[in-house]
Amino acid sequence: MPTNLLEDRDYIIIIARSAASREQHHPLYEHWLAAQASLIDLAKKCQELDSDGLTVYEASTPLWKYENTDVKRLAEILQRQNTTPDPENLTNINLQEALSEALSNYFKRKASPKAKKGVIIVVVIDEKQEDGKPVAKIIIDAANNIARDEEIGISFIQIGEDLETKEFLTYLDNNLQQVGAKFDIVDANFWQEIKKSSIVQFLIGAVND
Repeated sequence: MPTNLLEDRDYIIIIARSAASREQHHPLYEHWLAAQASLIDLAKKCQELDSDGLTVYEASTPLWKYENTDVKRLAEILQRQNTTPDPENLTNINLQEALSEALSNYFKRKASPKAKKGVIIVVVIDEKQEDGKPVAKIIIDAANNIARDEEIGISFIQIGEDLETKEFLTYLDNNLQQVGAKFDIVDANFWQEIKKSSIVQFLIGAVND
């Protein structure tokens, strides 16, 4: 598959980290530490491909968004999330809002004469939301709003091995067409899989699952 499939796209990274995993004694804390070098390498490639800078979301409440940003900012976010949060400011993962805004903004930009040919959204997540149905609906709606499946690629990267999260991401990857999606635009992976293949091939998998 040609690498030009990755060019002329917006690149969006959504960090969906559970508050519990920021506690040093939590099993997922070490998984996040181990994954961060690979995530930075992935972001560097995305930045090379996105001339006007990355968009990064922290999928929390409130939702934090960083537009036209770079790998340095992402590294700062990841590093900050390694610190134990103030108990009064603990927040749950809010993937629904982050994914909804990312896709909504993409479709708004698509109407511009200078619109790019597509978008790749990388979602780094360690724990599914309690109710995953809204997330599935957002993806189905997006898949039904495009004319070709290569236009949007959503790559989920799971940190850790939580079984419910794995089952949810596998469902998004394999079953959405059975419940109404016109295209399969989801690719689900463990973070270790970034290391097993080249980053370019990993990103191609997002748009050519």
